[in-house]
Amino acid sequence: MNLDNIKIEDIKIILNKDTTLTRYYPLIPLKNIIIERLVTNGILFKSQYDEIYDSDIERIREITGMPEGIDESFHSVLHLHDFKNRNLKELESINSDALAKVLAHGYKKSLDIIKLASEKGEDELSQLLDIGAADTRKLCALCHLMRLPGVKDTRASLYYDSGLQSLDDFRNNTLDKILEMITSYIANSGCGKSVPQRKELATQIAVSRILP
Repeated sequence: MNLDNIKIEDIKIILNKDTTLTRYYPLIPLKNIIIERLVTNGILFKSQYDEIYDSDIERIREITGMPEGIDESFHSVLHLHDFKNRNLKELESINSDALAKVLAHGYKKSLDIIKLASEKGEDELSQLLDIGAADTRKLCALCHLMRLPGVKDTRASLYYDSGLQSLDDFRNNTLDKILEMITSYIANSGCGKSVPQRKELATQIAVSRILP
């Protein structure tokens, strides 16, 4: 299961001044022509780009016209949001008894749960893990939310409790709406958690729209 083989053409979604990728500014005015040249040459996905980059970087420079340094930055952008397989034992927001059962069944990583959830319905997965439906639903949601950049258990549980329970909830909402949901939850719950910065959320929204 490849969870980060993003489309080359989707780089334009994350590489802009509204996200934390502004530090790659030299690439921003060049991104459209670079993407166009790669796609025209049949390089449609990150995996295809990497195969050529790792074996013949001069070929990449020839195709894109990127000089040394710029091509390294583009490569870095492609890999900024590589999937991180989180340890489930770090999920303090999951009921401890439920989490202990999951670990006892041999499921240790977030990828284990994502794979299971892709193959089984919620009821079947709940029975397999021997935990309640609510815990099953939250566990699956947190594992997917932790695919977003900078998101671990604390932030994932904040999003979940705020009503942002899937990547689709990020893809299909505006930045202002998401901020409103999080701010409202924090104020009403008194949880003491902090509201993410706008640029951080903008980046996570953008990434949610390009992840496979």
